[in-house]
Order: sequence, then structure tokens, then C-alpha cells
Amino acid sequence: MEGGDIFIQDFINDLQESPESQIQKCFRGSSILITGGTGFVGKVLIEKLLRSCRDLNTIYLVVRPLNGQNPNERVKEMFTSPFFDRMKMENPTYRSQVVVVKGDCFQPNIGLDEADLSRIESKINAVIHLAAATTSDNHPYCMLHMAICTNVRATRDLIILTKRFKNLKAFVYLSSVFTNPSVLDVYEQFYNSPIAASTIIQMVETLPDYILNRVTSGLVSEWPDVITFTKALSEQIIQSAGPELPACIIRSGFVLGTANEPIAGWTNDLNNLTGCALGSGLGLVRVFHGSSSVNAEIVPVDMLVNLLVVGCWELIGNRTEFVNEEVPKDTVNTLIYNYASSNYKPCSWNQLGEKFFKNEKNVSSSNFLWMPFYYVTDSIFIYWIMTFYLHTVPAKVVDLFIWFMGKESRLNEFYKRVHTAAKNLSSYQQIHVRYHNHNVKNLMNKLSPRDKILFDFDMSTLSWDDYFDKYLKGLRVYLMGNPLHMPETNNNTLNSPRY
Repeated sequence: MEGGDIFIQDFINDLQESPESQIQKCFRGSSILITGGTGFVGKVLIEKLLRSCRDLNTIYLVVRPLNGQNPNERVKEMFTSPFFDRMKMENPTYRSQVVVVKGDCFQPNIGLDEADLSRIESKINAVIHLAAATTSDNHPYCMLHMAICTNVRATRDLIILTKRFKNLKAFVYLSSVFTNPSVLDVYEQFYNSPIAASTIIQMVETLPDYILNRVTSGLVSEWPDVITFTKALSEQIIQSAGPELPACIIRSGFVLGTANEPIAGWTNDLNNLTGCALGSGLGLVRVFHGSSSVNAEIVPVDMLVNLLVVGCWELIGNRTEFVNEEVPKDTVNTLIYNYASSNYKPCSWNQLGEKFFKNEKNVSSSNFLWMPFYYVTDSIFIYWIMTFYLHTVPAKVVDLFIWFMGKESRLNEFYKRVHTAAKNLSSYQQIHVRYHNHNVKNLMNKLSPRDKILFDFDMSTLSWDDYFDKYLKGLRVYLMGNPLHMPETNNNTLNSPRY
């Protein structure tokens, strides 16, 4: 990196041909069904597969119509993003390997048409199930209804559909390390849920939304939010499928931007954490609440995707019996991987807030409302006092001034969203859990030296200072479309694309 700019050559490797890896050989000629492919993790997974496993046969993407676009139009638009430029250079014929299948995980049987199912059922070798509702989704139904249908019922229905996939060798599910917040030591095994997934599915299919809204807080009281509750139920469904389903579960922490590939610092996901970081860069968010005793469990999306691919490879062609002394022998039918940064490079919530503000101060922006001043505290009481004086009061004054000028005031509404995000994050900041990752270590040890480079998911190699420097600059470039100040013009500089 030179002069604070982001250059393509800083983030991509040579395009010279390298010897084929064990994982590349395993995926040669394979066909993979992916749900959630147009989401944040899904885009990175598709790019990685098409670039690093170019000899795979077909990627079937289950995509729903959205905002007036049909599934094919959405995928076509997705591939116009400069995020895929490196992949297009290395795999010019990529488009022939992608087949769009119309579906919707909110609908029964994930919305797949019988004709499409009949066409692809004999071809699928692996399923990677990423699709999930999030707390930021807008939907006409209540949050519980949407989350159960999209996250839990869809998992059940997809597993039922896999019985038709005669050549299925792997089913990979993306879960969360926060699915068992009341357990102090979380091992790579299943945990009992206080309520059956089938009961919850029946409840949301029969009860009206106003009743579901009333019972939601009681149902999810043990979890940080509705989403982690539904992830726990989905794990229960996978467990009930038994050894007939060749499955693995990847439990991930908070997923943030890329660390290395295909370009460092890329993100297009405006979640609670990203919103706070972006607000700090504009000089708007001046206070951050972060516990100094709880790890934030952040995970770079490209490293998570590498683990998804490697976990799938283990199921497809290299499955051996793991010896995990930490887990009872009768619970190892499904391999579970706890992927949490505290096992590699711990970063507390307090340290995370410091890194947000520290790095944003080093990135000047013409969009700053005022220069960043920040205060990080592990006291929720002090946090709310400080936000009142540094967020709420200035917002009221500025909005009043804007209103007098006859323009629409927005700052107060922005802070409401920031404070809602902070409230949502506070639930995670109270989770004092140790995550055991014996299976992750075993999987890493099985990789050849070549695959450890191509599919790196070892977070111990990260420098958080370097990561957040690139990540926060990436927020500016990719989410805001705001170029970094450049000392001179360079054709390889990423100016101001919006991915």
C-alpha cells in the first residue's frame, strides 16, 4: 500500500499457473447447489469457487425475484461488480458454469419448481446452505415469522429435498458461534434446545403475527436475538437428519470484510458493526460501548469462505474419522467447526472500538461532518450519558437548523439507528463463552502446503491493526463510493466503485 491508496496489485497474487491442489482435484467435475449466493458471504464463496476451483462443473444458485428483477437479472447484475474482475481474468468462461434456479427460502420447499428439481436432482454433489434472514431485513411479516420460515423451515425442507439428490456427498450449513450463549464452554457438538423446531414451525404457520410478536421475547430470551435462536433450531434439524445426511456445520463469529482475497478490505454488508464503523468515519459516531472482558469474535469473510470450501472438501472426498477427545463418541455423525477469532487472535469489544476509531482518524474524508472525536467505555451507563451529549443533542440542533433551511432533517433518525444497533450488539457483549475448536485444528492439519496457501483460514496469521486499516478504508471506497485522496493518478487504483 502506497500513500494510503488502495491498489489492485496490493491485494492480488500473480496470475501465473500453479500446481493443482488436492481440493481443486476434489471439486473437478462437481456440481454445487448454493442458497444465499447473492448475499455477502455468498458472493465471496461464488467468486472463490469460480476462481480457485475452475474445473468444477456447475454452480446452481437458488435465487428469488427481488425489487422487480427476476433471478437471472439479479445474478447478471451481481457479476457486473468489479469485485469479480480478478475471477473473470482467471476464468473467462465462468458464466457457463453458473445456472440460476428460481427459488425462495421463505416459501415451502424453498420455492423450487418441480421441473427444476427433476432437471438437477441427479447432478448435485454438494449443497452449501447460506441463505438466512437477518435482523436488518425488511419484510411484511413479523420478525419471528420471517426468520423461522427462512432459516428453520427452509433448512428442514432442503434436507428433505436432498433425499432426491442421489449423488449428494456433502451438505454444508453456515451457523453461528452464538447459538449456545448460556453454555460457558462450547464444544464442537450439538446442544439440546428447550423447544422442538417442528413445534416452532407449526406455530408460525398457524398463529397470526400479532400473537407471534407477543411471544417472541419469551421464546428467544436465552439468545441474543431471533436470528441466533433460529440458527440453533436449524442445527437441531440437521442433528435429527442422522448419519444418512453427510453434513458439517460451520459456526462463525461476526463476519466482516475480506482480509486478503480477491481484494483486501472489500465489503458490501451494512450490518450493526459496519454501521458503527462507518458512522465513526464520518465523524458522527463518537461513543462506542465495548466490554474489555468479552471477545468480539470477528471473522474475515474470505477466511470463512475458505473454511466452508475446505469443510465441503472433507465431506466429498477425504472423510476420515476425526478423533476429538472433547466430544462424546455418539455425537460425531455431523462434524461441527467452531470458527471464532478468540482461538487465534483475541480482540475484545473495547479493543474493537478503539481500532474502529483509531483507523478512521487516519482516513480523511470530504464527507466528514466534523473531525472524529471518540470515547470507548465498558460502562453501559456512561455510554448512554455520553451519547446523549455527543449524539442526541448535536443531532437535534443540526436537524433544527436544516429544518429552518427548508430541507429534510435526517441526523436524528441516523442516531436512532446507531443506538438501536448498539443496543442489539450489547446482547453479544454479555456472552462470556470459551469456544473449543479441536475439529478446526484437525482440518487445518490435513491440508497440503499448497492448500494451506490457496484456502487459508488460519486467523493466527492476521494483524488486526493491518486488517482494520484496510477494512475501514474499504468501507469508504466500497460502501460509500468515496475515493481515498490520491497523490497522483494511477490506472490500477480503485477509485470509487460501489460493489
